[in-house]
Amino acid sequence: MKKTAVLSSHYFPCIAYFALLLKHPKVVLDFGEHYLKQSYRNRCKIYSSNGVLPLSIPVLKQSKTAVKDVVLDQRTGWRKLHWKSICAAYNSSPFFEFYQDDLKAVFFKDYTSLAQLNTALLEHLCKEIDVQVALKISHEYLTPSDQVYDYRQVLDAKKPYPEAENYPRYIQIFEEKKGFIQNLSILDLLFHEGPETLNYLKRLV
Repeated sequence: MKKTAVLSSHYFPCIAYFALLLKHPKVVLDFGEHYLKQSYRNRCKIYSSNGVLPLSIPVLKQSKTAVKDVVLDQRTGWRKLHWKSICAAYNSSPFFEFYQDDLKAVFFKDYTSLAQLNTALLEHLCKEIDVQVALKISHEYLTPSDQVYDYRQVLDAKKPYPEAENYPRYIQIFEEKKGFIQNLSILDLLFHEGPETLNYLKRLV
């Protein structure tokens, strides 16, 4: 019997995150874990004309707040700024126009919590890419055990993911300026590879 994988809730997750979804058809998202600052839980990385551009969602929280209780801070207009950055980065990519309208509709819905936003985006992207995965949510912290594959600390926004060093190249529109950059947000792969995104991910499993 295949073990279940445990993942954190991420904002526009990186390519490695989706490779793990393909590898493990049963996945639990841990909403009961403590929210960590400067993590993928509220940030992603895209490829702008100046290189890697981190996008970070401002949130309202208290010390040791569970991810399920982290509230989006709507006072700064961050959503419009993020969408503007995404458009500037990818409007010249081959498949941006194909995906942008449906993604924008999901992105600008009225979410209250970070977990709601992340889950809606993840489900939408899985559908667009055709990643078949049974997602479950735990509102209580899942204690590490031998019964699951625990990836909550593996994907770290502060350091490279070792396996990504061997990820195959695909064409990025700003590659001539800054070179090929691995393991960015899945948006980078989707907007450049379109329907071939799933085949690329399968090569990583």
